[in-house]
This record gives sequence, C-alpha cells and structure tokens, in this order.
Amino acid sequence: MKVLFLKPIYEGMGKNIVRDFVYGCWCNGRRIGGMQMPPINELYCATHVANANVETEFLDAQSNPQRWTTLKKTRFDSIGIVVIMCSTQSFRDDCRIIREIKEKNQNVKAVLFGSHPTFMPEFCVREEEVDYIVLREPEQTLQELAVALLNNESIDELPGIAYQGGNKEMVMNVDRPFMKMDDLPIPDRTLLPEGIDYFNPAVKRVPYTTMQTSRGCPGRCIFCTSPFFYGKQYRFRSAEKVMEEFRQIKALGYREVFIRDETFTTNKKRNMEICQSMIKENLGLSWIANGRVDLIDLDALKLMKQAGCHLIKFGVETGNDEILKNYKKGTSTAQARLVFKWAKDVGLDTHAHMVIGGPGETRETIANSVKFVKEIKASTASFGILTPYPGTPLFDMVVKKHPEIYDGSESTMDNLHTEGFFSEAICSMSGDELSQEVTTAYRKFYLRPVYLLERLLSVRSFNELMIKIVGGLNIFSFSLTGNK
Repeated sequence: MKVLFLKPIYEGMGKNIVRDFVYGCWCNGRRIGGMQMPPINELYCATHVANANVETEFLDAQSNPQRWTTLKKTRFDSIGIVVIMCSTQSFRDDCRIIREIKEKNQNVKAVLFGSHPTFMPEFCVREEEVDYIVLREPEQTLQELAVALLNNESIDELPGIAYQGGNKEMVMNVDRPFMKMDDLPIPDRTLLPEGIDYFNPAVKRVPYTTMQTSRGCPGRCIFCTSPFFYGKQYRFRSAEKVMEEFRQIKALGYREVFIRDETFTTNKKRNMEICQSMIKENLGLSWIANGRVDLIDLDALKLMKQAGCHLIKFGVETGNDEILKNYKKGTSTAQARLVFKWAKDVGLDTHAHMVIGGPGETRETIANSVKFVKEIKASTASFGILTPYPGTPLFDMVVKKHPEIYDGSESTMDNLHTEGFFSEAICSMSGDELSQEVTTAYRKFYLRPVYLLERLLSVRSFNELMIKIVGGLNIFSFSLTGNK
C-alpha cells in the first residue's frame, strides 16, 4: 500500500489555488494574476516519507485532473494513507474530499497537516473522516506516522500528532522538536506532474520551480501565523546546502526559482555567500525572493541583482505608520520608501503586498496606502482584506468579541481576501465596504496609462511578454469586475 500526498482539486474553482504556504496564507483567482505555484511543502513531506522506503505518490490534482479521475475509478485500492496539507480556508473542502475517498475505500487512513490542524486541532479531530492530524513542522512526524500505520505499529508515543481517542475526546501527543534545516532532504521534483509548466505572472523565464532556504520570521505581526507555527527561532539552511539544491534544479532544466522563505533577506552573511557562489559558478538561474524593508541594504540588493534576482516581494502592508504600529510590523513607511528607491536604482523589480481592513483603517487611510504604493513606484502590488487566521493574536482578539467565529473555517478560498470576515471587529468598516475598496485599489494602481507603458517597456523577451499579457488580463478583469 502506498501513501498519497494529495493537492486536491475543488469543483467550481480554477487551477490557481496557491496552497504551498504551510502557515495558512493561501490565495487564488484573478486578483493574483491567475498565478499557479509549484508545491514545495508537500514535496518536502513526500520526499521525506519516500526516503524511509515507503511507496509514495504526490498528486497535484489541479494540474493533473486525469490522474485524479483514474484514482477514483480504481476506488483507491492501492492507497493506504492519504495526506493533505490543510489551511483554515480549505478545511471544509478537504474534509469533503476525504469523505469522497472513504466512500470508495473505507480502509484509507486520512491525515491532515498544516496551519488549521496545528492551531485548531480539536475541530479537526472531531470530524469522523479525519484519522490523524500532524502538528507544526510535519516532515519527520509524517515519516514516522506513515511507517507506523503501514506496519501496524503503535503510535501512542509518537510525538507531533493528535487524534480522536476511544472516548471521542482528543488525544494529543507531546510536541516534536523542530528539525535542523540541513537535515531536510532536497525535494524530489520528479514527483511533480510531467509536462506541466506552472504559470506565474511574476516570473520571467519558464519552467520555474519553488524552494525554501529558511523557516520562521523575526517579525511578530499580529496577522501572521509563521512565528507561532515554526517557532520563534529563525532557522536557515547553510549556503552549501542551498547551492547543492540550486545545482540540482539547474540540472533538471528549470530556468527560474521562486524562493518561498517568509523572509529570505534575514541572514545577510549567508545570503552573500549564496549570491557570490551563484555568480562564481555562473548558474544562469533567475530568481525571486521575499524580504522585509528593515532587513535589506543597498549592498545586498546589488549583489542579489548580480546573482540573478530580478524581483523582491515586500510586505509593505499599509502607507500609514500608525497602522504599521497596530500590526506590530516593526517597520516604517520611511524604510519602505528608501528600500524601494534602492531597488529601482539597481534595476530590481519590486512587489508590494498591501493589507486593508486592519485596526485603525478608514477610507482615508486606504486611499493613502494606494497613493503610497504608487509613490514608491512598486513594479506590482496586491491588495487584500485582512483575515484573522487561527493561531494569530488578531484571531484571538476577534474571538474575545465574537466567539461565534469558532474555528474560522467560514472563511473559505471563495471569499479569502476579497470579502470581509468579522471585519467590523477589527476596524470601523464593513466587509462590503472593504470589498469595494479592494477593487478600487486595483483600478487606481493598475489602470494607469503611465504605469502600463512602463511595464510594457520593461519587457525583454517574447516569452516574458506572453506571461505579462496573461497575468495582466486576469488582473484587469478583477479590477473591472471585482470577481475572482
């Protein structure tokens, strides 16, 4: 019997549900340009399980629906365990998928891991179809759990799991210590569907892949689960290990890499070693990374550009310093202005993640944020309604006022970031008002003739032009209609 790592496909939803963030910050639709993200966290887990001599399959049903149809026809007769990475927004659909599997084969054991199982374990284990959940960092726990279940061994002392006991109450085993990052295997990208090139309007060269070189974040933003999911200590892979993976990626034929670290720019010394090695070896890979405006300087930007980086994405969040303080972001608008200027000076594109609907938000502060992101000349920007995720101080704040939020799973992939969710408990604006403001923000930022001309003139290849056209049409459609 094999272990199936399943990235589900949901009826009525498109192929661009981005669900490779373990910490729950998922997104989809035209608002993000129709972006598709090659999985990374599921691949880490599947590779780690396979390394224990367990027959393992990874199925991205969004990109390979034919394989999903075939499995259903076989009634999952070769599957012993199905594993799904689960967020709050996907939880209800994930349970529905598991029910569909168990209706065909009741012997399949179902395991959930990710943010929702970690922060809302009691809600997960009470669902009959969920057999086990994995808490926090999943790789080693999933490996040991798979071996134990397939060999009919006891899981009573296995750290990092929870399940429903015989008295229908939750049994939660002790926590598992976090891994050393260099002990993680290089993800086996041959598990991805053959012949599928994932689309992303931010990339310049295809095919592209994702990788992770660190876990955790030095920030303590009230809306982000990362520090609580991965522990308060920022952990990173050595420059040598990162370069080993870059070489393997190059050998597999990939041309671009999206580094999915929460904050790649945190460890300057290590990053400079990586960049210098990439330059020395002339790898020829282009790449994208996430950063914080308080954890980057001009020298680092110059070296990243020389090493092949073409885009850095920053959580700017807002153009208002008081709201940044309310978020406990630890950055300022002055820092954002300076870093975006530096990036433009050295020839790097920038993306500004903007959040609306936080504590202290008004129509005036939203208008100021849109004005600000235009002033700092961000190459691209995204605007989303602040959502209270379980496991964050923001969620705890909402629960005190509205315990009827329960586990937060009424926030789904259908309404995430485009419709208010208990917004009145966070700011003075209603969900409907915030939905209108999101669409208006996209129009004001993207539907500018000067901006469109600048982006067109920045294109350097036919392939890049086609990517920009497809992504642009998605964003324009959302800007005009508000429909994801």
